Amino acid sequence: MSFYIISNGNLTEMSFDYLSKESGSRLEGTLGGNREVSIKRKSAGVTYAIEIMSSPVVSLEIGSTAKEALKSLVDHSIHHIVLVKGDKVRGLISDRDLSWLKKLKIDELACVSQFMSTMILACDEETPLDHLAKVMVKEHVSALPIVNKNLELTGIVTHHDILKWLF
Repeated sequence: MSFYIISNGNLTEMSFDYLSKESGSRLEGTLGGNREVSIKRKSAGVTYAIEIMSSPVVSLEIGSTAKEALKSLVDHSIHHIVLVKGDKVRGLISDRDLSWLKKLKIDELACVSQFMSTMILACDEETPLDHLAKVMVKEHVSALPIVNKNLELTGIVTHHDILKWLF
């Protein structure tokens, strides 16, 4: 299991000290203060990213327009789009990123690369659910692209995917 930082198309392996402790089913310091929240297990054993990720991933080429991105968000009823150049993940754009278009009165034909997050976290398919949840909470991210052993984009896990798994 690995986490990665993708920045400007470069993928670097990342480690989080708080994951080196024994893996369990508890998140620390969420819901205000130091209260612990248990993650209910659906079945015995560990659940991995590949089991809960959304796939295929809705993606757009990095040169796409904001109008195309907005249309994809609406057409697929999603909140995040992975931006690619060829087969490499280059960024991530959310509905919140694009909401600034209207506020700033920016042309919808503007390129998404102007609004995308260029430094994003990703992880591999074998990342346990408790690690996904902990990193998402501690790093304040709501979506993690998932890559396979060849570092190719295979899915995405969002906070919504985790909630679907829980219920």
